[in-house]
Amino acid sequence: MDGLMPLQTLHPSSSNVVAAPPPPVEATAATRYLSAGAYLNPVFRDRCLREVYYQDRRFTAPSYGFDLVTVLEHCLRARNLSMWRDGSIVLVLVAGAYLNWVSAALVGIALVCLRVTAAAWRLIRAYLERVRTGTAVDTTRSPSRGLFLLLRWATAWIVLIILVGKALSAASDSTGLPVGLTLLVAPTALLLPVVFALWRQKRIEDFTVYGEPPPIRWNKRKRMISEQQGGNTIVYGNFEPFIGAGDVVSSWAFAQRLVRKQPTSPAGAFGEPTEGQREFDAPPFNADQIVGYVRQHLRELTTEARPEMSIPDLTVEDRVFQSAREDGPRTTLTTPEEMAQIIRNPTNPARHYLACRVVSWGGDVVTTVYVHIALQGRSLYLEVTSTTMAPCNERYRLVDADGGTGARAWLRTAIDGARHTPRTIVHAPGNLIRALVDMSGYGSRTQRGTSRRRKDYGAVVSVRDMGSRDKLRNFTQRQDILKFRRLIESRVFAHVLDFLDEHEVDTSEVRAQRATILYNNGILVGGDMSVNDGSVSNQVSEPAQG
Repeated sequence: MDGLMPLQTLHPSSSNVVAAPPPPVEATAATRYLSAGAYLNPVFRDRCLREVYYQDRRFTAPSYGFDLVTVLEHCLRARNLSMWRDGSIVLVLVAGAYLNWVSAALVGIALVCLRVTAAAWRLIRAYLERVRTGTAVDTTRSPSRGLFLLLRWATAWIVLIILVGKALSAASDSTGLPVGLTLLVAPTALLLPVVFALWRQKRIEDFTVYGEPPPIRWNKRKRMISEQQGGNTIVYGNFEPFIGAGDVVSSWAFAQRLVRKQPTSPAGAFGEPTEGQREFDAPPFNADQIVGYVRQHLRELTTEARPEMSIPDLTVEDRVFQSAREDGPRTTLTTPEEMAQIIRNPTNPARHYLACRVVSWGGDVVTTVYVHIALQGRSLYLEVTSTTMAPCNERYRLVDADGGTGARAWLRTAIDGARHTPRTIVHAPGNLIRALVDMSGYGSRTQRGTSRRRKDYGAVVSVRDMGSRDKLRNFTQRQDILKFRRLIESRVFAHVLDFLDEHEVDTSEVRAQRATILYNNGILVGGDMSVNDGSVSNQVSEPAQG
């Protein structure tokens, strides 16, 4: 790793990584769903901003099947929309309380009335549902709960009527303005949640198949994130290097001694050669050569026009994984010379993999097969790890669902906005303060490094992981994952065998391992990846020794 750039010039917040905005990226289905999720799920939105966007001293996890900058752009827009809503509510309540304290009190009592009325309606609906289904009714608790809610409801409405009467009995207030005018200021806050809910629905409808989302407003941070997404090196901070690629569903490895093929003619006077005599005096090839051979032939599957000769939406890339907790460079770009050195000498924390990735279902399902090949100890080491990214949260698919847009959606949004008005108004000041804290950069849990040896700036969270669900939507998705894994793994075996045969290396051990791994380890039946009711559970398998 000699001759690498100084660490201080490779820092993720360094200005030398800022580049011009990249060309527009085609909006995949996953991009649309995650962008809509920024408006639908405040928790998802705030985590993306707090743990990714405002972490300018951390590297960002790679994004597969979606455009990360687009999703973060709409997280910012959704957060700004919420801040406008919460700020408007606070401003209206403060102005109303200043002009006429009775109007602010009216808002408070009205919120209590709405909450109690909603609770009473839920109790009545649950009771009617039990009567309809014949479920036993708790005769000891239900009457007492109903009586308590009735008392609260009556008290709230009585207080509200008294305050309204008191307010209307006065001719004017201390400001000289008509009481009727000042009395209407604070109650305006009751309408703001519905107004902003409709505004949010307008933004969500931009993410339909035919929608036109607003363009990205580029700044230094977004350019930096985009630049890191285009690198060939991933700096990770957790235990597992394949951050952003989903769950590890399969992992196997074996070592093949580099020995000459067995002689085909009868042994001479001295008998068959010993194992030591069959070994090559010098390596018949180096790691660069076999990696290049496998890479070249795998990429032929991406360029072939005939569907029978290719794997759709397959990409084959060189990737270097560097742990931020260990010594080494911190950059998202490794030069070809440095990568060749890592391939030939895989003893440092940096590791090279061929990343064979299939993005399917509009980016909603991503299957990746990582291939690591090393030449050490007079042996060939082959390691293959497969990962799967599950579909986006079903809630975010609202933009493509029946009734997710159009007149029904607008009516449902208005009703939900009115129903959640008490909670929205009560939480407005706290939400506004939390948003300001997040913008300052002090609200993130990942701000401090976890390594005692040196500052850890590696990626620790993935936006796609935060926006994904744990279950596959249907059986076909499960079968596609298994299909792509087996196709790629079988091709890797075939190319490795061809390369060894060309260099007169005995392949009997490799062929035995291939039969064990591809057929006895359950790839045909999903033995190392179980799916129960559509949920993915990981079982890392190791091949039996053949």
